[in-house]
Amino acid sequence: MPYWKASHIIEGSNPDTAGTYMIAKAPDHVDVPIDALPPATASHRAYLSTGWWHLNMAYQPSDTLVHLNYQSKWLRFREDQTFDILINNKVVDSGRWNWDEKKNEIYLSCHDPYINNTWEVIDKGFVMIWKGNTDLNVTGIQIRVAGSRTPPPSE
Repeated sequence: MPYWKASHIIEGSNPDTAGTYMIAKAPDHVDVPIDALPPATASHRAYLSTGWWHLNMAYQPSDTLVHLNYQSKWLRFREDQTFDILINNKVVDSGRWNWDEKKNEIYLSCHDPYINNTWEVIDKGFVMIWKGNTDLNVTGIQIRVAGSRTPPPSE
C-alpha cells in the first residue's frame, strides 16, 4: 500500500452524483519540534505578543464543520515564547511557540489537537491565515486568525 501524506485517506469510489464524504475527527497528535529552531526574532515575539488572537474561522475540505473547534478560541502569546488558549476569557490550555523564519511557519506545541502543529503563515498586518500544509502538518485545515488589542469576551 502506498504512503499518503494526508490527514485522512478515503478509499473506494465516489460517483459524481454522491455527496462529499465528511470526516469529523480531531487531528492526530504530532510532536512539534519547538526546540529544533533558534529562538524567534524580537520582531516576531513583539508582533505576536501585542494583543489577543482570535481563531475566528477555519476550513477543511473533508470536515465542513471544523470551524466549530476554533471559533470560541483565542490565543495570548508571550515574548518568552509561551502562549495560552482562552475560551470565554479563561485559560483552557497553555503551550510553547516558535517561528521558522526560512519557511514562514509558526510552531505551536500544546495539548489541543486542533492547534498543536506547524502552520504556514500568510500575514496581512493583524490578520493571518494559517495553512495546515507543512512538512509536519498534513491536516489541510486553514484558519483565519485575527489580532485584537482588546481582551476576548467573557461569554
